[in-house]
Amino acid sequence: MAKKESNTSKVKIDAKTIIEELKTPGLIILGMVGGNLAGKLIDKTVKVNASATGFQAKALIKPVVQITAGVGGALFLKDKNLKLIASGVAASGIASTIKVFLKKDILQGLTEFTGMGASDPVQQVFREPINLSIEPYNPDLPKLPSAQVEAIPSDTMQVEAIPVETETEMSGSDLGEYEEIKEISIP
Repeated sequence: MAKKESNTSKVKIDAKTIIEELKTPGLIILGMVGGNLAGKLIDKTVKVNASATGFQAKALIKPVVQITAGVGGALFLKDKNLKLIASGVAASGIASTIKVFLKKDILQGLTEFTGMGASDPVQQVFREPINLSIEPYNPDLPKLPSAQVEAIPSDTMQVEAIPVETETEMSGSDLGEYEEIKEISIP
């Protein structure tokens, strides 16, 4: 009996393999954290009025510096790990750009999502119920005048009879003689 050869090889999972797999996202996250810390230093240096409603060009300095540093590092650095960190810095610049234009921080809800930022854990799970009932529709229609039907005594009521066909009318005897039709051929 022939033995089947298996094309699948067993993958050996060890600590080195796990660290290699987690290194890429870890270095990008490290770059984002570093970019955010650098952004906070830029915010302290360049004061931007947060309460202003209009667009301020000074608000774009932080994202431009972060994106330029990240993209420049990813292009000019030789080491693969440093390129990943630079990509994280560029990603923090993109998040800062979104915050400037939309006036919302896309990473703001992350602390509530992980459970680290909410004060009351019960409030995270439960909320006040929403009343979804709909009030019944009762239109204000005018009242119709009451119709008074006078009772007709049955002895004075006359019902007209419907004419019914008789047997001779349904037999077809009044149609006349039956003529046999000869078949003809059409050339």
